[in-house]
Amino acid sequence: MKLISWNVRGLGRPRTVRRLQHWLRDVNPTVIFFIETKLQSDKMEKVRRKCGYPNGIDVGARGRSGGLCLAWRDDCHVSLRSFSDRHIDVLITKDSDGSRWRCTGFYGAPEEQNRGESWNLLRQLDDLSEVPWLVIGDFNELLFSFEKMGGLLRSQRQMDAFRMALDDCSLSDIGYQGRWFTWEKGKFESTNIRERLDRGGLRMRLGGLCSRILL
Repeated sequence: MKLISWNVRGLGRPRTVRRLQHWLRDVNPTVIFFIETKLQSDKMEKVRRKCGYPNGIDVGARGRSGGLCLAWRDDCHVSLRSFSDRHIDVLITKDSDGSRWRCTGFYGAPEEQNRGESWNLLRQLDDLSEVPWLVIGDFNELLFSFEKMGGLLRSQRQMDAFRMALDDCSLSDIGYQGRWFTWEKGKFESTNIRERLDRGGLRMRLGGLCSRILL
């Protein structure tokens, strides 16, 4: 099963949707989590269906910011556990073998003053169940200062609070595939800023012990 988390800019433009359609046909993920769609739920549903995903949960944007969508193919059954403008939490059953796992699409608050609420939400979602649990999305925060290039230095207090939340949930970083930085702005070297804000976390049972991994 292939799962992708993606912050796609410009979903309200037909040209972007056409490019997304072609890309998804080539990659063919079973589950995809869209972050910051900036669309109301009815418009996001239309985009999702155009891309070949009739099944999904769409959380509308607030004005011109936010918006989430979790979409999936027909070869799995998805039960909604909870959702908000910061997360979509579901239980997924694979039709081929009946295996179950939990998936939480997560969107950390962009505003520094609201980030503590995001970490408390993450703690609340950790129900210590034995079902494998994947948390994936945009946390809008760094673990370490080297995860940012350009611009002002990130506050050590902010990073410590993020690491504490992950420690409370027994999540640990195991690396990445692809580009190191997942967010970028500024076209010129003097103004360019790059950060690693997107991650994914997995909890599974190993030899009778509960092991959790953060990608």
